[in-house]
Amino acid sequence: MKLEITLTAFILVTGLAASAQGTFVYDQQSTGTIDGGASLSQTPFGQSFTPTLDAVGFIELQLFDSAAATTIDVNIRSGSITGAILGTSLPTTMPGNSSGIFDFLFSNPVTLTPGTKYYFEPVMVGGGSSVGADITFVQYTGGDAIYGGTAFNNQDLWFREGVVTAVPEPASGALLVVAGLLFWRGRR
Repeated sequence: MKLEITLTAFILVTGLAASAQGTFVYDQQSTGTIDGGASLSQTPFGQSFTPTLDAVGFIELQLFDSAAATTIDVNIRSGSITGAILGTSLPTTMPGNSSGIFDFLFSNPVTLTPGTKYYFEPVMVGGGSSVGADITFVQYTGGDAIYGGTAFNNQDLWFREGVVTAVPEPASGALLVVAGLLFWRGRR
């Protein structure tokens, strides 16, 4: 009986103390259908965007690869597609011969000024060399697709950006109350 109560208390307290889960909050994104693609090798390559939030914690891109697995990270730049790097995402590896939406997370949110134009630049850092990004012709008004160093005001990369918010963890006091109640019940 005591072992059962002790195990129940341990499982409950461990479950309550589990780390917080994150939720994506989208800020800016392109819209529309996929109308084509462009190769990440057409450098400088990326997208300008104008955030309304004061930070970026992730960027999602719709990418395709027709070769070997490729590792990619995304730089956030200020001033231009070749401007100062404000932050770099954690690397994400695309499996070979794959396509879909890939998440690029920043270990610490990159601080931005809302209403100011910034640039993100996906960069192949390892593996294959034939990754492409999907393009839409439905205009996102806050920026433009950039490839080969040219901004295309009638095209955008398929993208979403925003922040990751944490689901609150239970308060330490609440955990102590639950543990105390279970201990008291076990003593009875």
